[in-house]
Amino acid sequence: MATFGNMTTEKNEGISSTEQIQKILDGLGLVKGVEKALLVSEEGFPIMSAQTAPITDEVEILVSAMVAGIVSTFSSACVQLDLGNTIDFIHVQTPLGLGLISKVNSTILVIITSPDVKLGLMHYLVTSTKNKLLKIREF
Repeated sequence: MATFGNMTTEKNEGISSTEQIQKILDGLGLVKGVEKALLVSEEGFPIMSAQTAPITDEVEILVSAMVAGIVSTFSSACVQLDLGNTIDFIHVQTPLGLGLISKVNSTILVIITSPDVKLGLMHYLVTSTKNKLLKIREF
């Protein structure tokens, strides 16, 4: 598995927050088992994706809209079930891989993996990535 060292968020002079976020997403694309990584708005619009694990614009737009719908619907269900109104993490498991979804402020982090990944490590990866993104003040 790739190290998380290439996903640094230190403020370097001349590096914008957008470039820092892109660097984090690109680092995700280098992790063994991660097939796609993207950041989505709550409204369902794609913000950016890992350049190392590219997907077509059409698929990115479709997935972004669907993920935002899933998060919104599940948030409503949680309110009805008295589980609160904040979604920290959703994971979807299929025979072809995992879909990991996590709220990061007013955005949604989405990671799609191959089926042979270790679930615990992917949960750690999502949490670690979320923390790195939250360190970017303009995020």
